[in-house]
This record gives sequence, C-alpha cells and structure tokens, in this order.
Amino acid sequence: MTTSSAAPAPPPAGPVPPDRPDVSALLGDWLNTDRGAVSKGPLRLTVTDGGTSLSVRAIGSEPLRTRDWGEVPAAVHTAPGAPSVVWSFTAVYELDGSRTVLSAYHKTGILVVTASRIPLDGERPGEWTRSFFHRFREGT
Repeated sequence: MTTSSAAPAPPPAGPVPPDRPDVSALLGDWLNTDRGAVSKGPLRLTVTDGGTSLSVRAIGSEPLRTRDWGEVPAAVHTAPGAPSVVWSFTAVYELDGSRTVLSAYHKTGILVVTASRIPLDGERPGEWTRSFFHRFREGT
C-alpha cells in the first residue's frame, strides 16, 4: 500500500519553554497504514499535548469491531544529541488481563509503532507487532 504523508503538525500554541522539548512532530491523529487488515495493534492513535506530558488515545482492532483502548499518559523521549525535540513516546495500556506497551517514533512524516502485548497470567505467550502510521486527513 502506498501512503502519502500529510503536512507536519501545526506548531504548539505559543513558544515552547526552553526547559521543555518540542513535541509538535508527534501531535495529531494517526492512522495505521494496514487499517484494512485485521491488526493486533492499534488502528488509530490520537496524540495530544497535556502541557506537562503527552496523552495517547488508541483505537484497536478486534474481530468484527474496533475498540477504544482509552487515553493514557505517555513518557516522551528525545533523540541523542537533540534534547530540545521529542521524537518518540511510550504508552502503557491494561486491557483484558494483558499489558500492552506502545513504543513509537517519528521519522520523515511517519509514526512507527511497536505494540508488545504481555498476558498478566503468564499462561499465554505474548504478541509483538510493528505498524506504520500516517497523519489522518479527511477522506483517508
């Protein structure tokens, strides 16, 4: 599937304080490029700036329906040598007896996301997926 990246996210409202890295590259609505296929990871992510941290809302896929995983705070990470720009985040969801850890990074307009699902009962094996997301635009 070929996708095109939308324009970068709008800059944050007002100047970024000098002691807070810029999160603007991660903000917005993101769609999984494999949204037509059944995915074990999220289909859509909405990343918002909460002022002191990011928040991530995930919409996941289940057979025959989608499910809102909810909104959780995300830890942000800067790139080595670039402490003023956030380029990745980690968010943790607790769903149906499993912990799902989303780790994402931004590269050339695409959000690359890994989802590690770890059953808390220890009885089942975990699952790992990697997905590519593009910015949501009306009509996509």
